Amino acid sequence: MATIKYIGRTTDFRGKTLWEIVGNLKNFGVGRIVVRSMFERYPEPSFMKIVKVEALPNEEPARKVRVTVEKTFRGQKSPNLVQIESVSYKADYRLLSKHEEASYCKLVDRAEKIFPREIDLPPLLQEFIARETGKPAPKVPIKLKAGRESRYRVAQEGEQPTVEVAMNIGKPASPSLYAGCEL
Repeated sequence: MATIKYIGRTTDFRGKTLWEIVGNLKNFGVGRIVVRSMFERYPEPSFMKIVKVEALPNEEPARKVRVTVEKTFRGQKSPNLVQIESVSYKADYRLLSKHEEASYCKLVDRAEKIFPREIDLPPLLQEFIARETGKPAPKVPIKLKAGRESRYRVAQEGEQPTVEVAMNIGKPASPSLYAGCEL
């Protein structure tokens, strides 16, 4: 018996292409909810409600379709309509059944994460800077890049952070090597 050996890249995609989904629906699925399997890893719901569908010229090997959707990513609805075109060929979409839509599409308000204003330096760097400056425990200010979907920020003056940032080496791979050492 011959064995099969797969060569090439593997994908994490599960599902069908948008072309396959909207092609089999009445009115091309306008008003229906589609979920991208890649986004199901988040605890908040991510889904797209189809508003408009346009077919694109058939370019082998991928069949693409331009779909205009109301996008909800991680529980936050996008203020503008979004066009999906370049990723429509990926076999990573699934259609929600009508009885599943109401329970799946409940918007959940994510809690805002508040980070401290400053964090400790790594131990060796902290030692070098302490010798240079004479400060016993130097700290570095946190700079956060605010993104479109971000729900985190740096604490204001006098505000209590909700996230604890600690500088440590974590759980060692071989704890016996660190027996008797202070971690």
